[in-house]
Amino acid sequence: NEELGRGYDGIVYATDQNTALKGLRYEALYQRERDVYLRLQENGIETIQGCNVPKMIRSDDALWVVEMELVKPPFVLDFAGAYLDEKPDFPKSVMARWQREKRQQFGANWDRVQTIMANLRRYGIYLADVKPGNISFE
Repeated sequence: NEELGRGYDGIVYATDQNTALKGLRYEALYQRERDVYLRLQENGIETIQGCNVPKMIRSDDALWVVEMELVKPPFVLDFAGAYLDEKPDFPKSVMARWQREKRQQFGANWDRVQTIMANLRRYGIYLADVKPGNISFE
């Protein structure tokens, strides 16, 4: 199976079933990822602002693994760093630096990213790990 990515949260592999398996490093990250996907499913969300959102196929609470469908850009994915029903409480200075960094990373697409984040907040989903690998327009 082909490795699709790895990082602080865990590792993602493509399967021969046209799905992705994400193994999370910590139980709390697994629970966040799983619970955000459940919230998206409960609300029938398959796209946000024209970006595809993977559908969770299954999850394993013992192995901390989430299986999801593969999606092509434009997409929004990777919810292990998201918060459910509670806005993260970062100091203003941290948020200002974060905003500058994200504006630089996304360039002309930054307004679109902010709209995606606002749409998710309507469902109690607060994105924190926002980067071009997680929100892609290409």
